[in-house]
Amino acid sequence: MTDKWLYVIDEAIKRIENDEVELGLKALQKVQEHGKDLPEVMMYLAEVWYRLGHLEQASSLLSDILREHPELEAPQRRECQMLLAEIALDLSDFETAQHLLYELKESGFEHIRLDLLLADLYAMQDLDEVAVKYLEQARQKEPDDPDILAALGDMYFRVGRDAEALKLLEQAGEESLPLLMAKGRSLAQNGQFEQAYQVYRQALTLERSEEVLYGCALMAFHLGRLEEAAELVASLQAIDEEYVASYPLAADIYLSLGRTEKAIDALKQYVALSGFDLDHIRRLIALLTQAGRYEEAKEYQKLHDEWNVDDE
Repeated sequence: MTDKWLYVIDEAIKRIENDEVELGLKALQKVQEHGKDLPEVMMYLAEVWYRLGHLEQASSLLSDILREHPELEAPQRRECQMLLAEIALDLSDFETAQHLLYELKESGFEHIRLDLLLADLYAMQDLDEVAVKYLEQARQKEPDDPDILAALGDMYFRVGRDAEALKLLEQAGEESLPLLMAKGRSLAQNGQFEQAYQVYRQALTLERSEEVLYGCALMAFHLGRLEEAAELVASLQAIDEEYVASYPLAADIYLSLGRTEKAIDALKQYVALSGFDLDHIRRLIALLTQAGRYEEAKEYQKLHDEWNVDDE
């Protein structure tokens, strides 16, 4: 009977992958209704629900398994708990995730997946030093795993251990995106803009993400490649129009190109998105005044005065 239901699940996955989504989901629902007494089947189904993005359904099913099958063998129970914790992290339910993971830890269970989930738990709460501890434990178990090396390298950067971070990211692979981004940041911070630019261009061949585009645009601006910088920042904003840091950079680029109106538009967008950055409001007021747009300048001056608590 178990094999029959596992087969039905596999066939349902194929249906979904072939765009027969409704038919595939109905088959999965049928398995859940009629195979609920078979924990192995339900565990597999929970994993499938999770992969499909049905997090609440997967979580509910796993909780039912743990509650209704006390005879479940220890490895299966641990697997349920870890997947439940993973779902809780995806839902930002840190309390539930911590309860599940510490229950496993206190039982004496040792596994690389547990270390990584604990690292995620603390990293997501900005407890970086604790996250580092668990990633280091994971690395002891798998010293050459590139994903662990990259994750630990990124975390080392977050806690200011830059030299160790670069060394680990180099071990993770010369072409890895985290390594390229780390090198780019390090070179830029040391004023080596041409080298940083080349590294960011290399990263751009791997991923046209907001962070990569921003780094590349910033380096192009510092090198005086203004038209390219303008194109890059425009591409960034097309992907994410709320990427706040891009607007002051865009204003700098447009001003250098003599495009004052576009610089004004960029600063207005920045002020609208960022809350109230007084330095950039003052900058915007100056540009509006220079452009003869006095009424708009007065509006932003009023906004500036309302938020300039330093003068009170």
